[in-house]
Amino acid sequence: MFSKYIKFSLMIATVLFILSFPKNGVSANVLDPKTPQNIKLLPPVKQHRLLTTRKDDTNLLSNEIYFGNKRILIIGDSLSVGWDGKQVLKNNYPTILKRLLKPKSLNNAFSSAGSQISGNNNGTPIFDLSNNVSRILTTNIIKRTDIVVIEIGINDLDYSRNNLGYVQQRLQANIQRLRQANPTIKIFGILPVNSYMPVKQGDYAINQLKRALTDVYLSFGIPVLNVTDFGVANSPADLGDKLVHPTQKTYRQMATVISSWMNSNYIMLADEHNSKQLFNSNGWQKNESNQWQYAINNVLQSDYHEINGHGYYFDPKTKALVTNRNIKYLGSQWYINKVGEVFKH
Repeated sequence: MFSKYIKFSLMIATVLFILSFPKNGVSANVLDPKTPQNIKLLPPVKQHRLLTTRKDDTNLLSNEIYFGNKRILIIGDSLSVGWDGKQVLKNNYPTILKRLLKPKSLNNAFSSAGSQISGNNNGTPIFDLSNNVSRILTTNIIKRTDIVVIEIGINDLDYSRNNLGYVQQRLQANIQRLRQANPTIKIFGILPVNSYMPVKQGDYAINQLKRALTDVYLSFGIPVLNVTDFGVANSPADLGDKLVHPTQKTYRQMATVISSWMNSNYIMLADEHNSKQLFNSNGWQKNESNQWQYAINNVLQSDYHEINGHGYYFDPKTKALVTNRNIKYLGSQWYINKVGEVFKH
């Protein structure tokens, strides 16, 4: 009789031991806030790991532990606004994400349709990333933010002539500005969806853009998500305008993927650090004073310079492209048209 009692007790203890492990694969030590700091935790989940979900989200426990007391700020473009090609959808992905993660707060007021990482748009209504970050830093919002989600970049490909290295530099610089303003914030990076625009201004492909932005995020140790890897918005049929902007169904899928991914990669936020990587600008770039410049390996060109068979003149002091005026250069009179091309009188 006593041996049967021992066997039954061992069986109960085994069951309780198995049930003590979290279902989402994260170490129990990570989930327990009372864990002593000198105990070695299990290795973190692999970068980009995605939890399996049923319905909207089954990670209710990790939602509460990870995000229940967190204030999230989203900095994005028209996808974060919720544009589907015809209208702004009420149930955009940030709205759905808030329902799934249940954070203390989620601020989506600094997402701007048409915004780019590079450039110098400052409102009415488009804000590029630099001016958008400046708006944020003029308030106390960043001081009251725990997590920043950055989703931006497709407009650089579709509408900007800035070279890809300069896009990287602007993303890196603005992440540094956010981290300097609040050294405790943690950041998630979301890559742009595919673009099916027939004509794009960028001289690079979408996969090159995604790789370039990934390199910037990883230089900070920031987790990066490419939603198209999970079958979201990877076809014109998933887009309301068949070009860039998702349908309501696709936005819902996008939010579900982002929610599960943020849960899976939350503990990786502890590894974020300053970026020391150098990104090279080669080609056209528009500076913060809304002036066009031309760089070769980060060296801004000055005076007369030939680019793709056309002559241009750059101010020796500002390195800015000179347009629409007459100049005297090397003892001769020259006329510069509105796009900066130089012609001898």
